Amino acid sequence: MTRFISKKEFIFVICLAFIAAVTLLAMRFLSRPATAAQVTFDGSVVEVINLEEDAVYHISALYPVTLQTNDGAIRFIDSVCPNHDCEGFGWISATHEAAVCLPAKVAVQIIDRK
Repeated sequence: MTRFISKKEFIFVICLAFIAAVTLLAMRFLSRPATAAQVTFDGSVVEVINLEEDAVYHISALYPVTLQTNDGAIRFIDSVCPNHDCEGFGWISATHEAAVCLPAKVAVQIIDRK
């Protein structure tokens, strides 16, 4: 037997979806931009990079990696590791986002430096 949702249930679901959408948009646009990226090698912090400056950084690790910052974001642009998956992460810029080069044991995480 097929049961259709009532008009009340439909309106309730639409209201919940609207509230969720407004909340996500508010979080996205009202949050402060991240200001730094923390680079770790084998679990130890090796550098904290200011995301307000556009630059290229060379990190010496198990396999050397190169990072680029631009417009408050950072990405892997080169790695000597075998598969280059880290270069596929693309730009990261939101607090707590991360990109990792597992073979090189290098991780980059966006942090909120106050």
